[in-house]
Amino acid sequence: MLNKKKNVIVLVIVSLIIVVLLGGNQLTIVKETELVREVLVQKFPSEAEKRRRIALWVVQHFDVPEPIKEVKVSKIKSYGLFGTGGRAASVIINSNEKYIVDGISVEKNGNVRGGAIYDDRNLKYIHDPNRKKDLSGIKISCWEKE
Repeated sequence: MLNKKKNVIVLVIVSLIIVVLLGGNQLTIVKETELVREVLVQKFPSEAEKRRRIALWVVQHFDVPEPIKEVKVSKIKSYGLFGTGGRAASVIINSNEKYIVDGISVEKNGNVRGGAIYDDRNLKYIHDPNRKKDLSGIKISCWEKE
């Protein structure tokens, strides 16, 4: 009878140890899965995330006479065979045709490389690396350029 109790106690202890070890491994797997997702999102961001990155660059580098409330970003177009000619997008600020920025050079992941075409009578380009503007209060949408 005493032997049976010892066996049960040993079995319970071993079971607890296994549960603790497996629980730790599952937690590690969950953490690694989250890390892989983060890396994939950075390397292959959604179209909405690419639009957000472009809009952020525009807000940080251009000023218009009135406050920026909306940035519409066009579809990112690839040029050349398989995008070898680069990628570019256009934006319109506050739905005003005076505030169009064309040919914004964009990397595959949606980061802006710089370079754009704009009318310097209506838009003021700002090159201030310390400018800390963000997208709070600004609507970002897709602009179907004709």
